[in-house]
Amino acid sequence: MLDRRRVVLAALAAAAAPAVAGPAAAQATYPARPVTVVVPYPPAGSVDLVARAIGEPVSRSLGQPVVVENRGGSGGSVAAQAVALAEPDGYRLVLGTQQTHATNEALFPSIGYRAVESFTPICQVCTVPHALVVKKTLPVASAAELVELLKREPGRLNYGSTGNGSSSHLACELFQLRAGVKAQHVPYRGGGPLAQDLMAGVVDFGFIAVANIRGPLEGGLVRGLAIASAKRIALMPELPTLAETGLPDVDADAWFAYFAPARTPPERIAMLAKAIEEALAADSVRETFDRNAVVARFRPSAEMPEFVAAEVRKWAEVVRLANVKAE
Repeated sequence: MLDRRRVVLAALAAAAAPAVAGPAAAQATYPARPVTVVVPYPPAGSVDLVARAIGEPVSRSLGQPVVVENRGGSGGSVAAQAVALAEPDGYRLVLGTQQTHATNEALFPSIGYRAVESFTPICQVCTVPHALVVKKTLPVASAAELVELLKREPGRLNYGSTGNGSSSHLACELFQLRAGVKAQHVPYRGGGPLAQDLMAGVVDFGFIAVANIRGPLEGGLVRGLAIASAKRIALMPELPTLAETGLPDVDADAWFAYFAPARTPPERIAMLAKAIEEALAADSVRETFDRNAVVARFRPSAEMPEFVAAEVRKWAEVVRLANVKAE
């Protein structure tokens, strides 16, 4: 009788063991399958290039494939919402941007997510600097001289952007608000057409990603006046910051950061952040960044909520004061 009782107790203990150890074992073996990074824009853009460059060394570090999935629409909000609603298990991430996680809340009030509450941030990985550029025939040699001209002849000059509500557009609206000037907005569909019309003299000035205007700047086809970053960039050290020219608080870098759904286990967030930070030091990643005028900038998970919240507030104010409407 005693032996039979021991057999029954042993069987019950064996049956209970997987239920107790299961979650811990699953946590210890993460990742056990491919990790998907959703890019909120079409292939071959800067976000896509960054995701694919980082994905390779991260895949080696995690021991699982990192799959890049392009899912555009509504300024990136379609992809961001899909990840916000995904299972919080660390297998579906989004490479978010200033647009998806800062400006979209103001531009699209009905989007189905919130930049801070709907996600667990993993880390920021880079910035995409924007330069203040003028056509070469415009008689100004500095940002201060451009401001003086805009004040002398309000409303006469025009500026180009890469589209209504884009980072390029909002950078110029921020510039105008801080400088107390106004110019006419000419939206384009992308950096290429904007760069072409700056070179042709069709538009007077604009804020444009350095990647889209680097060649014309170096070739003297347009004139660079300043960089919309907190400090000068190594790619173009000759360009002063707008703060150096007398316009503080015009930091309009676009930025990219990885996010997971809210309530993703912190251990998995830490593992992903470590792999991503190590990837930023890889030669292949550095080469891709340099080739595409992207500046590596690692910001850890702990600093991200405050940073994102500040960005949301900042760009919401710009959208409201400038009455910006998305396309």
